[in-house]
Amino acid sequence: MKNGLFKSLLILFSTWLVVSGCSTGETNGDKKTAEKKEEKIPEAAHDPKEIMKQKPGRFSGENYDQKKVEKALDQFPDNLSTEEAYDRLVYLLGENYRPKYEEVMNLDPTIRVNEKTPDQKVDVPSIERMNVEIVLDASGSMAGEVDGGVKMDLAKQAIKKFVSELPEEAHVSLRVYGHKGSNEKKEKKVSCQSNELVYPLKSYNSDEFTESLDQFEPTGWTPLASAIRAANDDLKEWEGKDTRNIVYVVSDGVETCGGDPVKEAKKLGALGIEPMVKIIGFDVDNAGQKQLKQVAKASNGSYQTIQSGDDLKEYLEAEKKKLREKWEAWSTHSYLKAEEKWGGKFRKLESLLYKKPDGKERGLAYIVSQEVDRLKKAAKYLKKNEKLKEKVDESYETHPLLEKIDDREMDMDSFIDDLEVTMLNKLDKEREKEQKRIEEKEKEMTDQ
Repeated sequence: MKNGLFKSLLILFSTWLVVSGCSTGETNGDKKTAEKKEEKIPEAAHDPKEIMKQKPGRFSGENYDQKKVEKALDQFPDNLSTEEAYDRLVYLLGENYRPKYEEVMNLDPTIRVNEKTPDQKVDVPSIERMNVEIVLDASGSMAGEVDGGVKMDLAKQAIKKFVSELPEEAHVSLRVYGHKGSNEKKEKKVSCQSNELVYPLKSYNSDEFTESLDQFEPTGWTPLASAIRAANDDLKEWEGKDTRNIVYVVSDGVETCGGDPVKEAKKLGALGIEPMVKIIGFDVDNAGQKQLKQVAKASNGSYQTIQSGDDLKEYLEAEKKKLREKWEAWSTHSYLKAEEKWGGKFRKLESLLYKKPDGKERGLAYIVSQEVDRLKKAAKYLKKNEKLKEKVDESYETHPLLEKIDDREMDMDSFIDDLEVTMLNKLDKEREKEQKRIEEKEKEMTDQ
């Protein structure tokens, strides 16, 4: 009897545990389902800048599937207000604008033309100064006469005129050699050691430069090698700096002091200051001409023979004209290059904003269009399936939810148009700035 009662109680207790367990399981399951249904939907962004940064929806871009979207819409609660439905649709279908938007904002509007200038420089506006050094032979032979007068007098006149017409920003120096002692053997040592910077590198001052020219006369030997070496030292300070250096060597003969001008010229040509070396042979004989040509070649420079004062003037005038024409050609080409670079950046901007769908690529405006089409389809589906609180007459094609989506589209389109104007203004300013720089540089280098 007792055993039977015990068995009955045991069965009853076991049954209660099973029922209790099932009940608990069902409660937990219901709780999870409720939690899933109560998923927090964030408020959709309204400001276009914020929309550009929104988190993309589950069915954005290539993840879109009409049947899966409708299945998700069926899970929406009934009686949704316009705001609630709008938030849910954006949460589900909002597009990923951020990558394309960041590309637009990171588009560099800078327009910089890196065309080589006539002096073989590239980054013209960074040129801080122009150095012109005149290295003048004052050996005894420069006292000789040619058509037009004494060689030294003619050289001084031509040099003064040339230097006075350089750009105001130019720095000028005058080095003279062979101007001490005499051309007699007993004074060779004194003469060969005469190598002097009579006008140190600085801005041109007419009175001071004239005084420097007038303080010496042709008298001694020709230490050409040491003069070239000294010119190298004069400009070495500017090695690696943004400077244009031009060296004019005016001589009427060969080295007579035992130096090696070709060797020194190679050093000058190899110096990291990219000098323009111009060797002017003034009424030289065959031996002198041969050596001066070798000097010019060694320094990667040029050589010109001059026979008279008029020849020297014409040569220096031609040098200025040649340089002017090169700068004018550079200016025209660079101006067009600036337009070309502007065009490239403009096309890039238009592509980012308005590119028609091409595979996976499309502009921001077409991403907006795609998002709006999908939002409207979903809104009409909700309206048709009576998920919306606000009811409208079936004869009306619109609904407050559809109107809200239309407003979103108009705001986004206006934002993209404004973005285009802002970026174009930046591009235009950069183009104008670069073209103005080019014009100013041409004027600086040709208005002499």
